[in-house]
Amino acid sequence: MTASEYLAAMAAPPAARRPAEDVEGPVHRAVLDALQLRLGSRYIVQHTPNRPRSKVQGGREKRLGAVRGWPDLAIYGPGPTGPTAWFGEVKPPGVVVPEYQRELHARLRGAGFAVAVLRGVDDVEAALAEWGLPVR
Repeated sequence: MTASEYLAAMAAPPAARRPAEDVEGPVHRAVLDALQLRLGSRYIVQHTPNRPRSKVQGGREKRLGAVRGWPDLAIYGPGPTGPTAWFGEVKPPGVVVPEYQRELHARLRGAGFAVAVLRGVDDVEAALAEWGLPVR
């Protein structure tokens, strides 16, 4: 490559990066919609974002209480013995739950919380039935 070719290449705009395909987003939205529809306003469905971030920002968030592998969705509302929470980890079909998330789910279950992996609306229906939540 000649010097002039190099300078021309450096002056050219960078090649457009193709955005990564969002395979979890559509599943997440379907799961969220199903939960909100079936549970109604007595229950709060809350999303905890886990987005790509810098090492510095990740360290700050961890210092403020962020937990690696925390479930995507929390459902808060009346349980059989008072207010409680249930957790849903959204994964597209065929995507394996990593070991560190399985360990966290086990810790949550050990603390008395219910956790389900939700891969679609059928899993939402099954989890709500298993948890004994009243649906509409």
